[in-house]
Amino acid sequence: MSYEKALCFLDMPSLKNKALCEKIKGDNINISCLEDKKFCAKFYKCEIASISFVLALLCKLQNDDKFSLLDEGYLSAESCFGEEEALEILTFLKNAKWLIMDTNLKFHKDFESIKYFLNFLSQEFKLEIIDSKEEIQNFTNAKFNELKELDNYDGLVLFNAKTGNKFLQCSKQFLQIAKCKEGQIVEISAKNLNFKTKLCLDENLQGTIGFLDFENSGFDFIQIRVKEAK
Repeated sequence: MSYEKALCFLDMPSLKNKALCEKIKGDNINISCLEDKKFCAKFYKCEIASISFVLALLCKLQNDDKFSLLDEGYLSAESCFGEEEALEILTFLKNAKWLIMDTNLKFHKDFESIKYFLNFLSQEFKLEIIDSKEEIQNFTNAKFNELKELDNYDGLVLFNAKTGNKFLQCSKQFLQIAKCKEGQIVEISAKNLNFKTKLCLDENLQGTIGFLDFENSGFDFIQIRVKEAK
């Protein structure tokens, strides 16, 4: 089965969900903090872990009465996702067929509201919701809670991705902020996380998000500290 005319919320599907990535063809949109150039979808960028605010903005602009308590200016500014972009996507949804969400969103702290917004858009535009495992999702019982503030991802961030090796792949900017050099062995530390790895420069990467294949049972984006290993 292939998917076309889909609004996706997927992070690097060509690395994480190759089978699904190959099935999504034609006219599609993907909203993420990371651009996947191997994915057949028009890319719209947002802040890390801000999908709850992006969805809230889409719902607010679609039905101002139902979501009157939401402030579109605040949602747009915090997620770095423009109102004009949101209106373009609402136009796209009029002829869309699918909403495709990353299964990792279940670890998002505001997942209940995410489900609620997805269900609203699904019913409003008569769309099918599936996750990145291609399983149909039914969120009709989801409840809207007051939106939680977005986490601050300033600094260095680790993204859990199937890179094919155990090295941390990063950009020149990442190396500069970490004050480290390519090929250097470093110690990575975060909440409930501490290990050593080698830094590898990837000229295709930009920004402060490094890619690493590691065991993780939580959200795919983790704020980290990096220092030279001793």
